[in-house]
Amino acid sequence: MLLEISALLIAVAFVILTFYLIRTLQAVKNSLDEVTNTLVQMKIEVREIGDEVKEVVEKANEMAVDLRTKLTMLDHLFSSANDVGQIVHELTSSIKESATSLIASMTSFKNSKKIAQPTGRWHSLFEGVIAAVDLWQKVKSSRSNAHGTR
Repeated sequence: MLLEISALLIAVAFVILTFYLIRTLQAVKNSLDEVTNTLVQMKIEVREIGDEVKEVVEKANEMAVDLRTKLTMLDHLFSSANDVGQIVHELTSSIKESATSLIASMTSFKNSKKIAQPTGRWHSLFEGVIAAVDLWQKVKSSRSNAHGTR
């Protein structure tokens, strides 16, 4: 009889153990199913993101090509602006030299008394021009001294 009770207890324990083992395996199966579903969804989303990234890269490449083309077009504009700037610089230098030589000749004529002293408005105009040239020469010499000391 002891043997029968022991066999019965072993059978009941085996049934209980099998019951809990089945529940545990079902829980593991459910977890694995969720993981599989999540991986499938992630795979789909990664493909979509990859496609979007490809589109962004293609558009960025198109923009880079367009920008490079436009910058190449602007090179000619900047070159032309540089040429115009050089021409204007040469023109203003020539005008300055002409004005300086004119004022110098007027000053030398005035100092040598070869011409009659202007009267009225002309006298004031000549005096103003001479004063402006003197001031300009002083500024120019002070600038050259300042650049020479650096």
